[in-house]
Amino acid sequence: MSLYSQSLSGLVLLVDNRINSYTGIKKEFASICQRSTDFHFPDLDKQFCMIQQNLEERQKKKLAEKKTDKVAETKTDEAFKTSTIETGNFYITRHSNLSQVHVVFHLVVDDSLKEPTLGARNAIVSGLRNVLHTASRQNVHTITLPVLLAEEMTEDMTVSWCTRRAELVLKCVKGFMMECASWSGSESFNIQFVLPKDISSDMFHTLSNMLPSIFRVSRTLDLQDLSRK
Repeated sequence: MSLYSQSLSGLVLLVDNRINSYTGIKKEFASICQRSTDFHFPDLDKQFCMIQQNLEERQKKKLAEKKTDKVAETKTDEAFKTSTIETGNFYITRHSNLSQVHVVFHLVVDDSLKEPTLGARNAIVSGLRNVLHTASRQNVHTITLPVLLAEEMTEDMTVSWCTRRAELVLKCVKGFMMECASWSGSESFNIQFVLPKDISSDMFHTLSNMLPSIFRVSRTLDLQDLSRK
């Protein structure tokens, strides 16, 4: 019944720039969606087709404004066949047949995620901020996102690499939460961070210990001890 509430749950999924491609995590996600019927929303394939059509229509209008001759028109037709989404942009699918997830934000990423340093102004980081802002406006109050912006561990993901990446994402989320608090002080948001399943226990504890240093942790006040002083 939470689907009809004012507090929805969302998931950030890292995908490539091709909407209708089914590779990697998108293939796994599609397989999960097919395990049960969604009686409230169109199935995943139909939602992807609708998104693709909307994208092509927007590109058609945009390119039509710039079209000056028949050569440009030919290029426009070719552009429709290979229309993709730019890195940092995202599209949304809705679901009623997934456990604790009603909205999935498909964030488009590229190979820049593999770089040892990722700037705060990177298109993907900016896209993550836009996802959080959109979620807050649409009553999506629980967000699950990959804190390393990675699906699995690789040899290049050293301790230094992981701590820098986690710090960047955590500070991005903190900035969003501070900004969101200035909009409405009564609403609360739950941010759930996930890590690759093959991460080592030492790395897990290292990243977990970063949370208190970046986020302010509320502490209980022992009134009994104070009264004794």
